Amino acid sequence: MKKALKWVFIILGGLIVLILAAAFIIPVVFKDEIKAAIDKELAKSVNATVYLEPDNFSLSLFKNFPNISVQMKELGVINNEPFAGEVLFAAEELNVEVNLSDILFGDQLRVKGISLIKPVINIQVLPDGRANYDIAIPSADTVETPTEEPSDFSFGIDHWEIVDGDVTYNDRSMPFLMEIKGLDHAGSGDFTQDIFDLKTNTEADTVTMAYDGSEYLSNKRAFIDATISISEQYTKYTFKENTAKINDFAMSFDGWFKMNENDFGMDISFKSPENSFKSLLSIVPGMFTESFKDIQTKGDLAFNGFVKGTYSEKQMPAFNVNLLVKDGMFQYPDLPTAINNINVDLLIDNKDGVIDNTVIDLKKLHLDFGSNPVDARALITKMYPTNVDASLSAKLNLTELNKMFPMEGLSMKGNYSVDLKAKGVYDSLKKTIPAIDANMALANGYVKSADVPLPLDDIHFTSTIKNTSGVLAETFITVKDFTVLLDGEKFSADLLLQNLDDYTWDLKAKGGIDLEKMTKVFPLEGMTLAGKIKADIQTKGKFSDVQAERYDKLPTSGSASLKDFKYVTKDLPTVTMSQATMAFDPKKIELQNVNGTIGKSDFNVSGAVNNYLGYVFGKNETIKGVVNFNSTLLDLNEFMTDTEETTATTDTAAMSVIPVPQNIDFVLKSNIKQVKMMDYNITNAAGDIIVKDGIANLSGLKFNMLGGSFVVNGSYNTKDIEHPKYDFGLNVNSVSMKEASSASSLVSTYAPIAGLVNGNFSLKDFRISGELLKDMMPNMATVNGGGAIEIAQAALKDSKLVSGITSLTKLDNTSEVTLKDVAMSATIKDGRLSVKPFDVKFGEYKTTVSGSTGLDQSIDYNLKMNVPAGKLGTQLNSFLADKAGAKTDPNGTVPVNIALGGSVTNPSPKLVASGEQKQQVKDAVSNTAKEEAGKALEKAAKGTKAEDVIGGLLGKKDTTKTKTDSTKTPSQKQQAEEGAKDLIKGLLKKKKN
Repeated sequence: MKKALKWVFIILGGLIVLILAAAFIIPVVFKDEIKAAIDKELAKSVNATVYLEPDNFSLSLFKNFPNISVQMKELGVINNEPFAGEVLFAAEELNVEVNLSDILFGDQLRVKGISLIKPVINIQVLPDGRANYDIAIPSADTVETPTEEPSDFSFGIDHWEIVDGDVTYNDRSMPFLMEIKGLDHAGSGDFTQDIFDLKTNTEADTVTMAYDGSEYLSNKRAFIDATISISEQYTKYTFKENTAKINDFAMSFDGWFKMNENDFGMDISFKSPENSFKSLLSIVPGMFTESFKDIQTKGDLAFNGFVKGTYSEKQMPAFNVNLLVKDGMFQYPDLPTAINNINVDLLIDNKDGVIDNTVIDLKKLHLDFGSNPVDARALITKMYPTNVDASLSAKLNLTELNKMFPMEGLSMKGNYSVDLKAKGVYDSLKKTIPAIDANMALANGYVKSADVPLPLDDIHFTSTIKNTSGVLAETFITVKDFTVLLDGEKFSADLLLQNLDDYTWDLKAKGGIDLEKMTKVFPLEGMTLAGKIKADIQTKGKFSDVQAERYDKLPTSGSASLKDFKYVTKDLPTVTMSQATMAFDPKKIELQNVNGTIGKSDFNVSGAVNNYLGYVFGKNETIKGVVNFNSTLLDLNEFMTDTEETTATTDTAAMSVIPVPQNIDFVLKSNIKQVKMMDYNITNAAGDIIVKDGIANLSGLKFNMLGGSFVVNGSYNTKDIEHPKYDFGLNVNSVSMKEASSASSLVSTYAPIAGLVNGNFSLKDFRISGELLKDMMPNMATVNGGGAIEIAQAALKDSKLVSGITSLTKLDNTSEVTLKDVAMSATIKDGRLSVKPFDVKFGEYKTTVSGSTGLDQSIDYNLKMNVPAGKLGTQLNSFLADKAGAKTDPNGTVPVNIALGGSVTNPSPKLVASGEQKQQVKDAVSNTAKEEAGKALEKAAKGTKAEDVIGGLLGKKDTTKTKTDSTKTPSQKQQAEEGAKDLIKGLLKKKKN
């Protein structure tokens, strides 16, 4: 018996150990399989990318036994189109606990808990209603089985929580935006029941809420503690015990909210359970600071309202909001003065859900800023057209106001008053406004910000707005005696503006402005301005006259000067102007004595600018002018955008296209001593540059470059900035070939041999056009052109082209090519530069050259050399003498034809037999040798044998082989030797017979 029990315990112990081992091993061993199965199901059902590394997925049976714990770290969901690349959901950690017995034995799955740690939830809805959370892939099987019985399976959850979450809901179809930061949320509810209570507790560090572009909550702290009864299969929500707080302002809700198939039903009332005025202050922008808890307040508050009815795409529910503040007061403890007698009576009422029928009735608003009273009222009885009856009256001592509303770093002084009455209808379509009678004034004004070292001082003005009829055209606005002093610089102005349907103005402005000081008051991001402007300008007119270019009806006169101007920005070189003086009239601005620099460049400008009023006030108006531009240095490289691309071995800088503005119509009469553009150095540039419609036309532009002189006529067109074009006519005199090759990609591509030639060339009536790349270099595939190229004196030696021809012909004194008084006709078309026949000298031999060079640097040229017979090989001379019956004249010439193929870097010269040479050989043979010689010639004529035979005879000398002969490849030499051997053997055989 003992032995049996022993075995029982051993077996039980073994089973327990086995179960425990399985509990440890199964989650580890089968983790990847479980993860793969989950990924597979997600791929079939989710139209999004679910990101989860295998190492961040874990299962455990012992962490919360008998529950299974699933942990996922650093997971996320990334949308596909139309939200491609956007994160829908991401979390630092997701934990789920599931009851094991429910999985194994039950028909109800109960989730014990779900926790989300630091989630980011980003919900986006497009204007057409498509939402990024709609990621479920529809099932292919959409046909329901009529006989399918309902499942007994049910789902329950005990509790859930969110820790430190960020939520964004951006519904552009409404449009509505809500952003929540630092969200902590916990809840519980039994979803297995038809009716149950959902208990939630929510806190958020900041909540921002906006509708149709207007923010109604901005970075407010929020708290909600609510118990909501859920019924009717999760569609109806009834508010029970609940409290919601925004900052210190609390509200409670009663009623219900129901989700129907096509709309939402609701009957919700709300109120503030507290009647403290202080709680209302907490939601006023700028009031809820760290010292808010110490603020002294008094006063009664009543806040309540309701929302009742149906909400759908076509219907809004009725709503009502009441706010009543009575005898309110507040004062910060460290300030001497309180804001007293705060009384507010506000009603917002809509009885039928039609927004246009909303009534906003501010029956009373009164408060005393110390001894400064403010009174206002407003009644709006219709939203559109907007029916308004409002008034505002205030007298404010800004010094006292600054103390009551402490704004850190801002100081204000002065006495401001306003008295405004408005009554009538605002209708943008009918161009009507309420009748207005307003008076404003500021005396002894002063504004100083801690962020700005200089104050605006001695600010004063009086202003009126009058409109008795409500017609826009009968509005009168005056600003009289406006003055502001900025660090001793005074600026004053008077303005009369009337007829808001056709702006009519009368403006006088006088004074000085220090731009550097002004930008310290009003900072300009990314740029620095300096300089002193002095102006005395008077202008009158109507905007309709500006549009119609009736400048004679726009009397504008005066003058302006600018001294020591400086403009610095990261996108352009620094601009300075030592001085600039301008005189105005209605048609133009006369530029007088404008001197300055742009980066390294200097300029002096004079002339007239027209249509400046249309350019300033109009839409897409063009500014015109004739301007004289003089400079000793114009560095255009500084206007080009540098984009650096760094690799492991090299740094490269690419230049961008210089755009020509579309709305400028200028004639620029230029005289520039030196221009730098890319690697070009241009001197003594003079001529007209006509800028119009995005095209710069060059008219008789003369300059010196590359050791010679240029005259250019043509255009630079940037209308299509992605494909800028050029079309130039060139006359060039005595330019260095080597310099042109190194400076111009056109020359180095189509005439690469120019880089080796000592000498100059000229172009006569040469036309060239094409497209520029984004780095301002020519797109070679688009180049077209042609004209005359002239070379007075030039020489080429030590070139592969020359050495190859010398080696092939075995002629003496051919290592140098000379060109003198050469005139050639050239064309560029379809990626090739072609030249018609022209004469050069290879050593002492006259040679005629024609052919072409391609974009790929392939060459295809024909060379015809006239060689004295005395320079030919002795065998050919003897053969011609013996067989032709006459002695060859040693002073006569024999044509030698060479085909030059291959490429510039690897040329391939080849001798070509002419018809004349073949006939000489045929005539030289005797009648008895005709048949054999013909056969030999026939054999040699196949392929390249004829050329090789003649080449061998031309090169065969009585002396030993030259060094250049040894450069032939074995196959070339063998072909020449075999051809000659066959021909000679045939002749000898016939002779013996």
